[in-house]
Amino acid sequence: MALIPNKLAKDVYDAFNSGQGSLDAAAQWRVSQKLATAIDTFVKSATVKTNLDPTCTASGGTCTPGGPVAGATVAGTTTGAPNAGLS
Repeated sequence: MALIPNKLAKDVYDAFNSGQGSLDAAAQWRVSQKLATAIDTFVKSATVKTNLDPTCTASGGTCTPGGPVAGATVAGTTTGAPNAGLS
């Protein structure tokens, strides 16, 4: 999924509104937590696409960088799903 800046903007706006009218430490903490959550959610919503190393060669089902090894040249892409492997 593509990053959606308008969603982040709304979440940041809502975070600042949650502390509006109060300058005490609890309100500041509430705003900072909501900002952190908004940014974390925004970053984790991205789909990451990575090109695999096109110099990798296959040998008996094993990919060996820096070949040459008898076998087919391996190239391609992989896509990471949003929120996968993140904590």
